[in-house]
Amino acid sequence: MREDWTGTLRVAEDAAREAGEIVMRGFRSDGEVSRKGTFDLVTEFDFASERLIRDRLQAAFPEHRIVGEEQEATGEGELVWYVDPIDGTVNFAHGHPYFAVSIGLFRGMEPLVGVVHAPRLEQTWTASRGGGAFCNGAPCRVSRRASLEEALCTTGFPSNMATVDDTNETALSLFARSTRGVRRCGSAALDLAFVADGTYDLYWEKSLRPWDIAGGCVIVSEAGGRISDYRGAPADVTLGELVASNGLLHEAALRTIERARGR
Repeated sequence: MREDWTGTLRVAEDAAREAGEIVMRGFRSDGEVSRKGTFDLVTEFDFASERLIRDRLQAAFPEHRIVGEEQEATGEGELVWYVDPIDGTVNFAHGHPYFAVSIGLFRGMEPLVGVVHAPRLEQTWTASRGGGAFCNGAPCRVSRRASLEEALCTTGFPSNMATVDDTNETALSLFARSTRGVRRCGSAALDLAFVADGTYDLYWEKSLRPWDIAGGCVIVSEAGGRISDYRGAPADVTLGELVASNGLLHEAALRTIERARGR
């Protein structure tokens, strides 16, 4: 019998929307901004958003584990919530509208529930296992573009780019020469959401954290897309390496990444 995750999704979406209201109070305000790294920022609204989401999820699902960006993991059990209170904090801190609240529920590597809520863009993507994917309540699907030459892609770079060798620049160059374009907007959660609704055809990135991508991975999967690691194996959100596509472009994308990595 298929499990029904509708009620679970409703709790997550309500929490994301409520957190989004908190986040928007700080958008283009003079709130406190701190550094977690040279270019990695955190604001008081990250903390406030995560506290609210944790409270809502813990109250509804006390038996679930919660792993968030800004606080220690809590709880036990096989069902794990991954919470990013503001994915795209640098954008948020600079007044750029490309940021989102992201919530994903997984059982091991199995994607179950996902929400990506972009309050400034007024768009919310949701999905639950076997229930399809939606954007602002309307069903959404990945694109049908079948060649890299037709594709619009998106990617990102590690926050510690100044200190690592594998910076993604070689792959960026190869994709920029073989596609219609590559965008880098600074929120993995939103990049995945836009793959799910067919805006982007392909997304790749490494050095990711599970809260960056968990919600979006559920949505891409339910929208008919494919997610994997750089070798084409099923994606494990805890390993930080991801390729997400409409499926039709996936093998070509993997070959391009392999070339970039000199393999």
